[in-house]
Amino acid sequence: LLPFAAFTAHAQSASEMDARLAAASDLLDAMGGRQSVMQQIDHVIPIQMQALQSQFPSMTAETRRIIEKSMRDEMAVGVNQLLNQMANAWARRFSASELSAISAFHRSPAGQRLRAQQEDLQREIAEIGRNWGADIGRRIQENIKRQMSKPPALVS
Repeated sequence: LLPFAAFTAHAQSASEMDARLAAASDLLDAMGGRQSVMQQIDHVIPIQMQALQSQFPSMTAETRRIIEKSMRDEMAVGVNQLLNQMANAWARRFSASELSAISAFHRSPAGQRLRAQQEDLQREIAEIGRNWGADIGRRIQENIKRQMSKPPALVS
């Protein structure tokens, strides 16, 4: 048996984690988590179906319909499990009050604007990073070429 103090601490810890999970679920809602996952599913399934059709060119329209429906059904059922796993990840890292503050931000006009701009912003930032990396790569190649073309140092 657990001593009363240990039992109480465990109960408080479980209660705190429940509060964190509830706050994390609310955060995912504030961030549009379900909508985002559903948009990803709507984006990915046609790509997967196209790949399957290429792999199996003789696949009938009926088979394609059955496979696509199965994919959509399974993914739709799995969304809650995915969101719960995501909420757990947030809950392990932030307190309930921190999660509530983050949720409040995402529901604010600035947070909503961030969400509306996030996809374009991520694309632009990725492009900036690619260009930066390519520029660094070119400069490294030029430096190496310059170093390799120098005559060897005279050694006495």
